[in-house]
Amino acid sequence: MNFQRAGVLAACGFAIWSGGLLAAETARPLTHGREVSRELVGPDGVNWRGGRHVESGVISDAKRPDYAVQIDAGATYDGFEVGGPHVLIDGVTINGALDISTRMPVVLRRVTLFAPEVMPWLVLVRPGAGAVHVLWSDIGGSFSKRSASPHVGVALALRGDGARVYRSRIGAAADAVQIAGRDIRIVESEIANLLSKTGDHNDAIQMFDTALDVEIVRNRIENRHAQTSAITVLGRNVVIVDNHLAGGGWTIYGGAKRNGKGGGDASGVRVEGNVFARGIFPKMGSFGPVTYWPAGSGSVWRGNRDEQDRAISP
Repeated sequence: MNFQRAGVLAACGFAIWSGGLLAAETARPLTHGREVSRELVGPDGVNWRGGRHVESGVISDAKRPDYAVQIDAGATYDGFEVGGPHVLIDGVTINGALDISTRMPVVLRRVTLFAPEVMPWLVLVRPGAGAVHVLWSDIGGSFSKRSASPHVGVALALRGDGARVYRSRIGAAADAVQIAGRDIRIVESEIANLLSKTGDHNDAIQMFDTALDVEIVRNRIENRHAQTSAITVLGRNVVIVDNHLAGGGWTIYGGAKRNGKGGGDASGVRVEGNVFARGIFPKMGSFGPVTYWPAGSGSVWRGNRDEQDRAISP
């Protein structure tokens, strides 16, 4: 499914599972990431407050905690079709991390995760895992407990393929999202509220060389620290469209020469219709809006501007 400028997700309707009605919220349509606010994403966006508290879990083919329920048939959640048997985690607050390796798809809906102690990650999707859907969730508890959170390396580590992140809040970590898989969609979410300690290199979204077919559309993505980025691009076929972007050393690292580390350029990078905001740093990033832009390599930079509607060029 191509989410670029489409209203399909904004017009999501019912979430159905196992023949029954899970929820009947309808999302307010958004046309651009600048419209994303706390009230429209995460559990707050569906008027959900908390749910029962549970502990960290391993979701594998061999084991899973009792709050991870197997659904034996395909279902649709908030406009996303999940084919065949899958695991549903809905309406809980998890004090700890999720380690996901099951080959079945996993749906996280109205889920909040907090770090009770220093952790390398909060949600780890391992290579070979089924598609993971993060819907109306808060990975990091980035509003409720952000000021008291122990240090977390990565809030959401996507090592597997097929992830969908929709109307969620992700933060309260050094890096909010890391992408190493393919076929990844992040839509109408808030990726922000990063925490930093000495030695961290903060990225709201960081991609790796293996990233392929990534779409980042209509999100609010911010890094209030003076390093490293709001988005660091690597890989191939990356679409960054209609987002509100701010902060970092450079707001976007475009992927040329592996962002200065040596090697080939990221390719097929399309950055279009984004607003680069000056609210965190007057230059958008502490140094500027973009660096290592891969001119050529099938890349497109078009229609990007600041909040005063002035064109931003790479």
